[in-house]
Amino acid sequence: MNDIFTQYGRLDRAIADNLSDIRSSFDDDATLVLDFIIFISRQMKTDLFGYTRFTLKDFCKVTGRRRQELAMRHSRFSNKNAPVIEGFSFETVFDYALLRMMSHNLIFSSVYKDTNGDSIVHLESIRLLSDVKITIAKSKSHAKIYDVKISHELLNGFIRRYYSIDIDAYRLAGLTKGKERRQALVVYLSILRHTLRSKGLCETTVSVDAMANRAGIYGKTTFHKKEALQNSLNHLREKAKFPFFYSFVESGNTKYNVKLHFQEDNSGKHLSKEHVFFFALITELKAFFEYTRKSHDIDSFQNWLNSEANKELKVAELKKTYLKVFAQDISDDQAFNILKNGF
Repeated sequence: MNDIFTQYGRLDRAIADNLSDIRSSFDDDATLVLDFIIFISRQMKTDLFGYTRFTLKDFCKVTGRRRQELAMRHSRFSNKNAPVIEGFSFETVFDYALLRMMSHNLIFSSVYKDTNGDSIVHLESIRLLSDVKITIAKSKSHAKIYDVKISHELLNGFIRRYYSIDIDAYRLAGLTKGKERRQALVVYLSILRHTLRSKGLCETTVSVDAMANRAGIYGKTTFHKKEALQNSLNHLREKAKFPFFYSFVESGNTKYNVKLHFQEDNSGKHLSKEHVFFFALITELKAFFEYTRKSHDIDSFQNWLNSEANKELKVAELKKTYLKVFAQDISDDQAFNILKNGF
């Protein structure tokens, strides 16, 4: 598997641009929910159509979380019972977070004024998960295997509306104290780099206040925000290995700004081709599904993608799209392997 494909994930733009709304929607579980979204963004490289199977060990390997902490009883159930469904208690930190992602939508909020000067509060919501299955082994370990189907909203964002996120840097940024702040900065820097690359650029300047707000640094003077950012940015460069340079500069009427320069590498071309491949493949398969099944139901389409139905057509379409995008002819077996296991 190409290292570039596994290092970078795709994060829905609506989520990446509104991390504070994850905190509002999931409070104490917000950092774990974001970790899960990042994890799933990587899994979509190997589970092309929104279904994925994993263990806690798999999750921890990608996110840097400790398995023991996720398997502990959630603190909110120290003095009360955890929810029980079909005899299964969602009492651990991880299991309860999964349940919340199934039962609660992520709500995005914004406030603005219309042309009459009236204030408008706008709320939007998306589902994160549409199906969860937990298999508990009969062995003494009682190990759990999770089968998850992401919502069509997340799948659509993965294919059509996304930022490329450096998952390795995200994981490394979360290994020590200050996890939430530094990982939010990894997401923000990934957004800036993605946006600049789409324009053929590698440098930009943002205000300290704007960057501090993205990192969740509040209630301090701009000077103290600068100090806090400096510590976090140095950590991302030195420990998380995020490839960028920065300096503090004055710009216009703003005294404290951060000038950023993102180092060039070959990931841009690969990620661009990857986007074209996914988009073209899904578009062609969706057109076939809607024509033959006379259905526009998103969940039915996602179920069909992951089934054995019309396997020969799916393989043929993938081969044709792969040749068109990557200028490489692959065999039926290779195409089927990509369908089942991703890149």
